[in-house]
Amino acid sequence: MSTHPLPDNRTQAELLHDLREGPPQAQREALSRLSIVGEAEALDAVVEFLQTARDEIVRAVALNTLRILANKYVPVDRYGLAEVLIPFLSSNTWEQRLLAVRLLSTHPNEMASSALEDLVSEARDRISAEKNRFSPSRVIAERVLAEGVMAFANCGRLIALTTILEMLEDPYLRPLSTRALGVVGSETERFHLEDLTEDPDPRTRDAAQWALGLMDERISHLINPPDFIADPPPDRLNPVYWMHRQLEVEEASDLIRFLIVRIAVEHLLLDTLLSEGRVPETCMIVVRRYEGEAPPRYQHNDAEIVGAWRYQWHGPSISPATPPPAPVRTEDTLPEKPRFTGALITISYPVDFLFAGQGLVSFDCQFEAHFGRGWLYNVSELGGDWAFSRVRQTWAL
Repeated sequence: MSTHPLPDNRTQAELLHDLREGPPQAQREALSRLSIVGEAEALDAVVEFLQTARDEIVRAVALNTLRILANKYVPVDRYGLAEVLIPFLSSNTWEQRLLAVRLLSTHPNEMASSALEDLVSEARDRISAEKNRFSPSRVIAERVLAEGVMAFANCGRLIALTTILEMLEDPYLRPLSTRALGVVGSETERFHLEDLTEDPDPRTRDAAQWALGLMDERISHLINPPDFIADPPPDRLNPVYWMHRQLEVEEASDLIRFLIVRIAVEHLLLDTLLSEGRVPETCMIVVRRYEGEAPPRYQHNDAEIVGAWRYQWHGPSISPATPPPAPVRTEDTLPEKPRFTGALITISYPVDFLFAGQGLVSFDCQFEAHFGRGWLYNVSELGGDWAFSRVRQTWAL
Protein backbone atom coordinates (compact mmCIF):
# COMPACT_ATOMS: atom_id res chain seq x y z
CA MET A 1 0.00 0.00 0.00
CA SER A 2 1.32 3.46 -0.90
CA THR A 3 2.45 5.63 1.99
CA HIS A 4 2.18 8.84 0.00
CA PRO A 5 0.55 11.66 1.99
CA LEU A 6 -2.69 12.88 0.52
CA PRO A 7 -2.34 16.05 -1.60
CA ASP A 8 -4.01 19.22 -0.38
CA ASN A 9 -6.47 19.91 -3.20
CA ARG A 10 -8.72 22.35 -1.37
CA THR A 11 -10.13 25.08 -3.57
CA GLN A 12 -9.36 28.71 -2.86
CA ALA A 13 -12.97 29.18 -1.72
CA GLU A 14 -12.51 26.40 0.84
CA LEU A 15 -9.23 27.88 2.04
CA LEU A 16 -10.77 31.34 2.41
CA HIS A 17 -13.67 29.86 4.39
CA ASP A 18 -11.18 28.25 6.81
CA LEU A 19 -9.34 31.56 7.04
CA ARG A 20 -12.47 33.52 7.95
CA GLU A 21 -14.36 30.96 10.04
CA GLY A 22 -11.83 28.40 11.30
CA PRO A 23 -9.93 28.15 14.58
CA PRO A 24 -6.35 29.47 14.74
CA GLN A 25 -4.78 26.16 13.64
CA ALA A 26 -7.05 25.97 10.58
CA GLN A 27 -6.30 29.62 9.81
CA ARG A 28 -2.55 29.00 9.91
CA GLU A 29 -2.88 25.99 7.61
CA ALA A 30 -5.10 27.94 5.19
CA LEU A 31 -2.64 30.85 5.13
CA SER A 32 0.31 28.55 4.46
CA ARG A 33 -1.54 26.91 1.59
CA LEU A 34 -2.68 30.27 0.17
CA SER A 35 0.94 31.42 0.10
CA ILE A 36 1.55 28.64 -2.44
CA VAL A 37 -1.59 28.61 -4.59
CA GLY A 38 -3.43 31.83 -3.71
CA GLU A 39 -4.64 34.13 -6.50
CA ALA A 40 -5.48 37.83 -6.51
CA GLU A 41 -8.65 37.43 -4.45
CA ALA A 42 -6.60 35.68 -1.76
CA LEU A 43 -4.42 38.78 -1.39
CA ASP A 44 -7.50 40.92 -0.73
CA ALA A 45 -8.79 38.35 1.77
CA VAL A 46 -5.50 38.27 3.71
CA VAL A 47 -5.46 42.09 3.90
CA GLU A 48 -9.02 42.04 5.22
CA PHE A 49 -8.16 39.25 7.67
CA LEU A 50 -5.20 41.16 9.12
CA GLN A 51 -7.40 44.17 9.87
CA THR A 52 -9.08 42.22 12.69
CA ALA A 53 -6.75 39.27 13.49
CA ARG A 54 -5.37 39.33 17.04
CA ASP A 55 -3.57 35.99 17.45
CA GLU A 56 0.13 36.89 17.15
CA ILE A 57 1.17 33.52 15.71
CA VAL A 58 -1.56 33.67 13.08
CA ARG A 59 -0.63 37.27 12.27
CA ALA A 60 2.99 36.24 11.70
CA VAL A 61 1.92 33.53 9.25
CA ALA A 62 -0.45 35.98 7.56
CA LEU A 63 2.35 38.51 7.11
CA ASN A 64 4.50 35.94 5.32
CA THR A 65 1.56 35.00 3.08
CA LEU A 66 1.03 38.70 2.41
CA ARG A 67 4.72 39.02 1.50
CA ILE A 68 4.32 36.48 -1.30
CA LEU A 69 0.88 37.44 -2.60
CA ALA A 70 1.53 41.22 -2.55
CA ASN A 71 4.64 40.70 -4.66
CA LYS A 72 2.66 38.58 -7.09
CA TYR A 73 -0.60 40.54 -7.39
CA VAL A 74 -1.78 44.15 -7.25
CA PRO A 75 -4.13 44.78 -4.28
CA VAL A 76 -7.56 46.28 -4.84
CA ASP A 77 -7.29 48.45 -1.73
CA ARG A 78 -3.83 50.00 -1.50
CA TYR A 79 -4.84 52.00 1.57
CA GLY A 80 -6.09 48.85 3.28
CA LEU A 81 -2.73 47.20 2.58
CA ALA A 82 -0.88 50.16 4.12
CA GLU A 83 -3.16 50.11 7.17
CA VAL A 84 -2.32 46.48 7.99
CA LEU A 85 1.41 46.95 7.35
CA ILE A 86 1.95 50.07 9.49
CA PRO A 87 1.49 48.25 12.85
CA PHE A 88 4.17 45.75 11.83
CA LEU A 89 6.67 48.64 11.54
CA SER A 90 6.71 48.79 15.35
CA SER A 91 6.61 45.02 15.92
CA ASN A 92 8.78 43.51 18.66
CA THR A 93 10.12 41.19 15.95
CA TRP A 94 12.47 43.09 13.68
CA GLU A 95 12.15 40.47 10.95
CA GLN A 96 8.48 41.45 10.73
CA ARG A 97 9.47 45.10 10.47
CA LEU A 98 11.74 44.23 7.55
CA LEU A 99 8.95 42.37 5.73
CA ALA A 100 6.61 45.34 6.21
CA VAL A 101 9.25 47.78 4.96
CA ARG A 102 9.81 45.73 1.80
CA LEU A 103 6.11 45.55 1.05
CA LEU A 104 5.73 49.29 1.50
CA SER A 105 8.59 49.82 -0.96
CA THR A 106 6.72 47.64 -3.46
CA HIS A 107 3.34 49.26 -2.70
CA PRO A 108 4.22 52.77 -1.45
CA ASN A 109 1.58 54.77 0.37
CA GLU A 110 1.88 58.22 1.87
CA MET A 111 0.00 56.98 4.96
CA ALA A 112 3.13 55.11 6.06
CA SER A 113 5.55 58.07 5.78
CA SER A 114 5.47 59.10 9.43
CA ALA A 115 5.78 55.53 10.75
CA LEU A 116 8.69 54.84 8.40
CA GLU A 117 10.47 58.02 9.52
CA ASP A 118 10.13 56.88 13.14
CA LEU A 119 11.40 53.41 12.21
CA VAL A 120 14.49 54.83 10.51
CA SER A 121 15.29 56.84 13.65
CA GLU A 122 14.76 53.81 15.92
CA ALA A 123 16.92 51.59 13.71
CA ARG A 124 19.70 54.19 13.79
CA ASP A 125 19.56 54.30 17.60
CA ARG A 126 19.62 50.50 17.81
CA ILE A 127 22.72 50.35 15.60
CA SER A 128 24.50 53.02 17.65
CA ALA A 129 23.73 51.17 20.90
CA GLU A 130 25.03 47.81 19.64
CA LYS A 131 28.83 47.90 19.46
CA ASN A 132 29.24 44.35 18.16
CA ARG A 133 29.31 44.85 14.39
CA PHE A 134 28.23 41.28 13.67
CA SER A 135 25.55 40.76 16.33
CA PRO A 136 22.22 39.51 14.90
CA SER A 137 20.34 42.47 16.40
CA ARG A 138 22.63 44.98 14.69
CA VAL A 139 22.62 43.13 11.35
CA ILE A 140 18.82 43.10 11.16
CA ALA A 141 18.67 46.75 12.27
CA GLU A 142 21.09 47.72 9.49
CA ARG A 143 18.92 45.95 6.92
CA VAL A 144 15.81 47.68 8.26
CA LEU A 145 17.60 51.03 8.18
CA ALA A 146 18.84 50.64 4.60
CA GLU A 147 15.51 49.50 3.20
CA GLY A 148 13.54 51.78 5.52
CA VAL A 149 15.19 54.91 4.12
CA MET A 150 14.25 53.89 0.58
CA ALA A 151 10.70 52.95 1.61
CA PHE A 152 10.39 56.33 3.32
CA ALA A 153 11.47 58.04 0.09
CA ASN A 154 9.09 55.97 -2.04
CA CYS A 155 6.14 56.61 0.27
CA GLY A 156 6.83 60.24 1.16
CA ARG A 157 8.21 61.56 -2.13
CA LEU A 158 8.54 65.37 -1.94
CA ILE A 159 7.06 65.38 1.55
CA ALA A 160 10.13 63.43 2.66
CA LEU A 161 12.61 65.75 0.93
CA THR A 162 13.37 67.96 3.94
CA THR A 163 14.08 64.97 6.19
CA ILE A 164 16.27 63.30 3.56
CA LEU A 165 18.33 66.48 3.14
CA GLU A 166 18.84 66.50 6.91
CA MET A 167 19.99 62.85 6.75
CA LEU A 168 22.74 63.89 4.35
CA GLU A 169 24.44 65.71 7.23
CA ASP A 170 24.98 62.39 9.03
CA PRO A 171 28.05 60.63 7.51
CA TYR A 172 26.62 57.21 8.42
CA LEU A 173 23.32 57.91 6.64
CA ARG A 174 24.78 59.84 3.71
CA PRO A 175 25.10 56.94 1.23
CA LEU A 176 21.52 55.82 1.96
CA SER A 177 20.03 59.30 1.89
CA THR A 178 21.88 60.09 -1.35
CA ARG A 179 20.06 57.23 -3.05
CA ALA A 180 16.80 58.37 -1.49
CA LEU A 181 17.40 61.86 -2.88
CA GLY A 182 17.41 60.38 -6.36
CA VAL A 183 13.98 58.88 -5.68
CA VAL A 184 12.31 62.06 -4.41
CA GLY A 185 14.45 64.92 -5.74
CA SER A 186 13.43 67.23 -8.56
CA GLU A 187 15.82 68.97 -10.93
CA THR A 188 16.54 71.51 -8.19
CA GLU A 189 18.46 68.77 -6.33
CA ARG A 190 20.63 67.82 -9.30
CA PHE A 191 23.44 70.21 -8.34
CA HIS A 192 23.45 68.74 -4.84
CA LEU A 193 23.81 65.24 -6.25
CA GLU A 194 26.57 66.36 -8.63
CA ASP A 195 28.48 67.70 -5.62
CA LEU A 196 28.03 64.36 -3.89
CA THR A 197 29.73 62.57 -6.79
CA GLU A 198 32.93 64.14 -5.40
CA ASP A 199 32.29 63.03 -1.81
CA PRO A 200 35.28 61.43 0.00
CA ASP A 201 33.21 58.32 0.76
CA PRO A 202 33.15 55.99 -2.31
CA ARG A 203 29.77 54.61 -1.23
CA THR A 204 28.30 58.10 -1.38
CA ARG A 205 29.90 58.74 -4.77
CA ASP A 206 28.40 55.52 -6.15
CA ALA A 207 25.01 56.39 -4.64
CA ALA A 208 25.10 59.83 -6.24
CA GLN A 209 25.86 58.36 -9.68
CA TRP A 210 22.97 55.91 -9.23
CA ALA A 211 20.62 58.73 -8.14
CA LEU A 212 21.54 60.92 -11.12
CA GLY A 213 20.97 57.99 -13.46
CA LEU A 214 17.53 57.44 -11.92
CA MET A 215 16.63 61.10 -12.39
CA ASP A 216 17.83 61.00 -16.01
CA GLU A 217 15.73 57.92 -16.66
CA ARG A 218 12.68 59.60 -15.14
CA ILE A 219 13.12 62.69 -17.33
CA SER A 220 13.62 60.51 -20.42
CA HIS A 221 10.29 58.80 -19.82
CA LEU A 222 8.58 62.17 -19.50
CA ILE A 223 10.13 63.62 -22.65
CA ASN A 224 9.95 60.45 -24.75
CA PRO A 225 6.97 58.39 -23.58
CA PRO A 226 6.70 54.92 -25.15
CA ASP A 227 4.76 54.72 -28.41
CA PHE A 228 2.97 51.61 -27.27
CA ILE A 229 1.85 50.61 -23.79
CA ALA A 230 1.21 46.91 -23.45
CA ASP A 231 -1.99 45.68 -21.87
CA PRO A 232 -1.55 44.78 -18.21
CA PRO A 233 -1.36 41.09 -17.34
CA PRO A 234 -4.67 39.43 -16.44
CA ASP A 235 -5.96 38.93 -12.91
CA ARG A 236 -3.84 41.77 -11.47
CA LEU A 237 -0.72 39.61 -11.88
CA ASN A 238 2.69 41.22 -11.49
CA PRO A 239 4.29 41.62 -14.97
CA VAL A 240 7.40 39.75 -13.78
CA TYR A 241 5.31 36.72 -12.90
CA TRP A 242 3.31 37.05 -16.12
CA MET A 243 6.49 36.96 -18.23
CA HIS A 244 7.69 33.88 -16.39
CA ARG A 245 4.40 32.04 -16.88
CA GLN A 246 4.82 32.46 -20.63
CA LEU A 247 8.16 30.65 -20.64
CA GLU A 248 8.49 27.61 -22.89
CA VAL A 249 10.78 24.72 -22.02
CA GLU A 250 12.33 23.10 -25.10
CA GLU A 251 12.40 19.30 -25.29
CA ALA A 252 10.13 19.00 -22.24
CA SER A 253 6.71 17.44 -21.64
CA ASP A 254 3.84 19.37 -20.04
CA LEU A 255 4.65 17.72 -16.72
CA ILE A 256 8.31 18.74 -16.77
CA ARG A 257 7.39 22.27 -17.85
CA PHE A 258 5.03 22.48 -14.86
CA LEU A 259 7.71 21.22 -12.49
CA ILE A 260 10.26 23.70 -13.86
CA VAL A 261 8.18 26.83 -14.51
CA ARG A 262 5.45 26.79 -11.89
CA ILE A 263 7.24 25.12 -8.98
CA ALA A 264 11.01 25.52 -9.40
CA VAL A 265 11.10 29.00 -10.95
CA GLU A 266 7.90 30.68 -9.77
CA HIS A 267 7.37 29.09 -6.38
CA LEU A 268 10.92 28.42 -5.19
CA LEU A 269 12.81 31.28 -6.87
CA LEU A 270 10.38 34.16 -7.32
CA ASP A 271 8.14 33.61 -4.28
CA THR A 272 11.15 33.10 -2.04
CA LEU A 273 13.78 35.51 -3.35
CA LEU A 274 12.13 38.21 -5.49
CA SER A 275 11.14 40.45 -2.56
CA GLU A 276 14.75 40.42 -1.35
CA GLY A 277 16.22 41.11 -4.81
CA ARG A 278 18.16 37.83 -4.63
CA VAL A 279 16.86 35.92 -7.65
CA PRO A 280 20.03 34.43 -9.22
CA GLU A 281 21.06 35.70 -12.64
CA THR A 282 21.23 32.09 -13.85
CA CYS A 283 20.14 28.81 -12.34
CA MET A 284 20.79 25.27 -13.54
CA ILE A 285 17.72 23.02 -13.29
CA VAL A 286 18.31 19.26 -13.49
CA VAL A 287 15.35 16.88 -13.79
CA ARG A 288 15.68 13.23 -12.74
CA ARG A 289 13.28 10.33 -12.31
CA TYR A 290 13.54 7.66 -9.65
CA GLU A 291 12.17 4.23 -8.84
CA GLY A 292 10.60 3.43 -5.48
CA GLU A 293 8.38 5.09 -2.91
CA ALA A 294 10.49 8.16 -2.12
CA PRO A 295 12.94 10.33 -4.07
CA PRO A 296 16.67 9.87 -3.38
CA ARG A 297 18.74 12.54 -1.71
CA TYR A 298 20.16 14.97 -4.20
CA GLN A 299 23.73 13.79 -3.52
CA HIS A 300 22.89 10.26 -4.72
CA ASN A 301 23.41 9.53 -8.40
CA ASP A 302 21.14 6.48 -8.62
CA ALA A 303 18.36 8.41 -10.38
CA GLU A 304 18.11 8.75 -14.16
CA ILE A 305 18.72 12.25 -15.50
CA VAL A 306 15.92 13.23 -17.87
CA GLY A 307 17.39 16.56 -18.90
CA ALA A 308 18.90 19.85 -17.78
CA TRP A 309 17.90 23.44 -18.49
CA ARG A 310 19.42 26.83 -17.71
CA TYR A 311 17.15 29.55 -16.37
CA GLN A 312 18.16 33.17 -17.14
CA TRP A 313 16.68 35.97 -15.03
CA HIS A 314 17.19 38.62 -17.73
CA GLY A 315 14.70 37.92 -20.45
CA PRO A 316 13.61 35.72 -18.81
CA SER A 317 14.40 32.49 -20.65
CA ILE A 318 14.91 28.76 -20.18
CA SER A 319 17.13 26.81 -22.56
CA PRO A 320 18.52 23.23 -22.71
CA ALA A 321 21.89 22.78 -21.01
CA THR A 322 24.46 20.16 -20.13
CA PRO A 323 23.94 18.92 -16.57
CA PRO A 324 26.74 19.53 -14.04
CA PRO A 325 28.89 16.59 -12.88
CA ALA A 326 26.99 14.15 -10.68
CA PRO A 327 28.01 14.04 -7.02
CA VAL A 328 30.28 11.19 -5.95
CA ARG A 329 28.86 9.35 -2.96
CA THR A 330 31.60 8.25 -0.57
CA GLU A 331 29.62 7.49 2.58
CA ASP A 332 25.84 7.10 2.68
CA THR A 333 25.67 8.67 6.11
CA LEU A 334 27.61 11.80 5.21
CA PRO A 335 26.32 14.06 2.43
CA GLU A 336 28.97 15.11 -0.02
CA LYS A 337 29.80 18.79 -0.13
CA PRO A 338 28.31 20.50 -3.21
CA ARG A 339 30.58 20.32 -6.26
CA PHE A 340 28.53 22.77 -8.31
CA THR A 341 28.95 26.27 -6.89
CA GLY A 342 26.30 28.12 -8.90
CA ALA A 343 22.53 28.19 -8.38
CA LEU A 344 21.15 24.69 -8.88
CA ILE A 345 17.73 23.05 -8.47
CA THR A 346 17.55 19.26 -8.74
CA ILE A 347 14.05 17.87 -9.39
CA SER A 348 13.33 14.15 -8.85
CA TYR A 349 9.98 12.62 -9.82
CA PRO A 350 8.80 8.95 -9.86
CA VAL A 351 9.05 6.90 -13.05
CA ASP A 352 5.38 5.86 -12.80
CA PHE A 353 4.15 9.42 -12.26
CA LEU A 354 2.04 9.71 -15.43
CA PHE A 355 0.50 6.27 -14.87
CA ALA A 356 -0.33 6.92 -11.20
CA GLY A 357 -1.48 10.52 -11.70
CA GLN A 358 0.34 11.67 -8.58
CA GLY A 359 3.61 11.19 -6.71
CA LEU A 360 6.24 12.63 -4.43
CA VAL A 361 8.58 15.08 -6.15
CA SER A 362 11.65 16.54 -4.48
CA PHE A 363 13.16 19.95 -5.22
CA ASP A 364 16.67 20.26 -3.84
CA CYS A 365 17.86 23.86 -4.08
CA GLN A 366 21.41 25.17 -3.90
CA PHE A 367 21.72 28.92 -4.34
CA GLU A 368 25.24 29.34 -2.99
CA ALA A 369 28.18 27.02 -2.43
CA HIS A 370 27.14 26.31 1.16
CA PHE A 371 23.42 27.00 1.12
CA GLY A 372 20.99 24.30 0.16
CA ARG A 373 17.60 22.96 1.13
CA GLY A 374 15.28 20.23 0.05
CA TRP A 375 11.51 20.38 -0.31
CA LEU A 376 9.16 17.46 -0.87
CA TYR A 377 5.89 18.04 -2.73
CA ASN A 378 2.91 15.92 -3.61
CA VAL A 379 2.19 16.68 -7.27
CA SER A 380 -1.06 15.42 -8.78
CA GLU A 381 -3.22 15.79 -11.85
CA LEU A 382 -6.54 17.41 -11.05
CA GLY A 383 -9.17 17.92 -13.73
CA GLY A 384 -6.59 17.95 -16.50
CA ASP A 385 -4.33 20.43 -14.70
CA TRP A 386 -1.34 19.86 -12.45
CA ALA A 387 -1.48 20.82 -8.78
CA PHE A 388 1.04 20.64 -5.96
CA SER A 389 1.14 20.81 -2.18
CA ARG A 390 4.14 20.90 0.09
CA VAL A 391 4.79 17.87 2.27
CA ARG A 392 7.89 18.89 4.25
CA GLN A 393 11.42 20.17 4.16
CA THR A 394 13.72 17.18 3.72
CA TRP A 395 17.23 18.49 4.43
CA ALA A 396 19.28 21.63 4.81
CA LEU A 397 22.92 22.63 4.61
